[in-house]
Amino acid sequence: MHGYTGKTLIIDLSSGKVTEKEMGTQSYFEYIGGLGINSKILLAEVDPSVDPLGEQNVLIFGVGPLVGTLACTANRTDVTAKSPLTGLLGTTNSGYTWGPELKFCGYDHLVVKGKSQSPVYVFIDNGEVTVLDATHLWGRDSWDTIRTIKNELRDKEISVACIGVGGEKLVKFAAIENGFYGAWGRTGLGAVMGSKNLKAVALRGRKDVTVSDPDGFLESLHEMRERIMSHPTYNPWRQFGSMLAVDIYYALGVLTGYNQKEPLGEDFIESMGRENLLKYKKKSIGCTACPICCAHWVEIEEGPYKGLKLKGIEITSTMDFGARCGIRNLAAIAKATELFQKYGIDCSTAAGSIALATELFQEGIITGKDTDGLELKWGDEPLIFELLRKIAHREGFGDLLAEGPVEMVRRIGKGSQEYLAQNRGLETNSRDPRTRWDVWSFGFLINARGGDHLRVQSPAENLRESAPEGEYFYELSPPEKVVARIDIFHDWKQEIFDFERNTVSIPHMAAWCQDLMNIVNSLGICIRPPVLHSLGPTIYSRLLTTLTGIEFSPEDVRKAGERITNIQRVFNFKAGEKREDMKYGPKFYNMPIKGRRLDKDKVDEVLDEYFRVRNWDPKTALPTAEKLRELNLGKLGSNLAS
Repeated sequence: MHGYTGKTLIIDLSSGKVTEKEMGTQSYFEYIGGLGINSKILLAEVDPSVDPLGEQNVLIFGVGPLVGTLACTANRTDVTAKSPLTGLLGTTNSGYTWGPELKFCGYDHLVVKGKSQSPVYVFIDNGEVTVLDATHLWGRDSWDTIRTIKNELRDKEISVACIGVGGEKLVKFAAIENGFYGAWGRTGLGAVMGSKNLKAVALRGRKDVTVSDPDGFLESLHEMRERIMSHPTYNPWRQFGSMLAVDIYYALGVLTGYNQKEPLGEDFIESMGRENLLKYKKKSIGCTACPICCAHWVEIEEGPYKGLKLKGIEITSTMDFGARCGIRNLAAIAKATELFQKYGIDCSTAAGSIALATELFQEGIITGKDTDGLELKWGDEPLIFELLRKIAHREGFGDLLAEGPVEMVRRIGKGSQEYLAQNRGLETNSRDPRTRWDVWSFGFLINARGGDHLRVQSPAENLRESAPEGEYFYELSPPEKVVARIDIFHDWKQEIFDFERNTVSIPHMAAWCQDLMNIVNSLGICIRPPVLHSLGPTIYSRLLTTLTGIEFSPEDVRKAGERITNIQRVFNFKAGEKREDMKYGPKFYNMPIKGRRLDKDKVDEVLDEYFRVRNWDPKTALPTAEKLRELNLGKLGSNLAS
């Protein structure tokens, strides 16, 4: 088999049994790999009603067919399980070297079942699996854990995925750390790993990835690289990385802060804008096989954080702790990054819990009696860092924050639920749907893992202007010449774009984007704009065909993305998510920003149209029997009917 190893490794920690399972060509054709196969395995192996922190949940690591090849940015791994934070499909993506190393060990997927009686870590050495005692690692932070494992195994180049104290303590939004500076952050899968008493998975591989048509694949790789490097976003992303977007979104007036309570002022952009990054950035760094190198090696040379050196200062942490929590110092963002990486907790939900608590404190809903005597204030760096420590260790008030905002307000009561800025259990970034309604904003409602911003991204954004206030079905289109270069099928472009009105149909584009993001995460490549905006199903089909020898048409690739969307929705339905649960947090409907709040009836109308585009039942948000048969998922229809 080319491109794929054809093997899934299954480790049952309860029994100690280690097995391999062959994956057939048809499964790869229908789900591509990575996220797609992960979703298929999850639906087959896990009863969606199980306790996410119980032995019956499984933890699935998956890499796509391009991972381990020379394809640009082909280094990504998706990790999937039922989420302890949302109760829905949990999945999270990260890059660097761990994914390629899994492929070099001879596996496309790793499935971890059951629970060890005592702490262990797994070492996979070129296909040979050893389960080792980790009692001495339990209680250590992630950086110390990684250093210790590398020393024990006498190999500094080993790739390590591990949990910190947050995962051990079952913090509902615990992350799995990917080496020192990466993470599978969202949806709390570090807690799933901790619930299994699994401290780490270390990899060392030397196997080859073979190619069916080397000349054809190399030709497609050249085209892929040329498209990425010639895209207008390429050079700015090399310089500023994700921080490029901070200034863009601020200029659009779409950012809100302080638990999304009010618009951000000039103090934010003056202290947190992209130019401030250059005070600390020493060089660009990149993941395996990436020509963009959008990450930053930063060094803090003065002030209270002097001496701190790490890969850090990204838009996510800047929005989470800067916009949401009120910090106005990028050096402090770097310090926050060090802490949440060592503790092994997701920065977005950690910041969401802290921001919610701060707003509730200032509104008088909670008091010092609730907060261990702490006075919660916006932008208080030592306080925020102390709360991160309390969260990770579930100490005092931190035990409540460790449950995440949705559970926090359930326990607090007293009208606190009105301050929720979460959507279906997850935070958005600080790009507020009240201030700019577009495909991304709508995507918070349909993202299978909950309401964050990373799984429904448009390759055709107009970042110069927003649609008129009160318009929900359309956003403004980029110029026609820009759209002409985007790999969207002609019939879809006809439905999405109206160049006479200069508009984009949000329901149609959202469906296209959601499927496209599934494809990208199943191939194992990155979603940065130079990739997302320059590539599409046409070149992906050529890459897959020449790599694997399996004949993929562009439509086959698109349909695989759609199939993944459908099985993810079925999983969430079985996990208990109903149509009426697909809504924004109360704050977005009830508390205005710049005089604007979301109109629930209009939002629901767009959602119903999206369901019609997908051939789903608007009453249940489920695929129709006809749609499931079209996608070769007819058996799922029978199960849903029963």
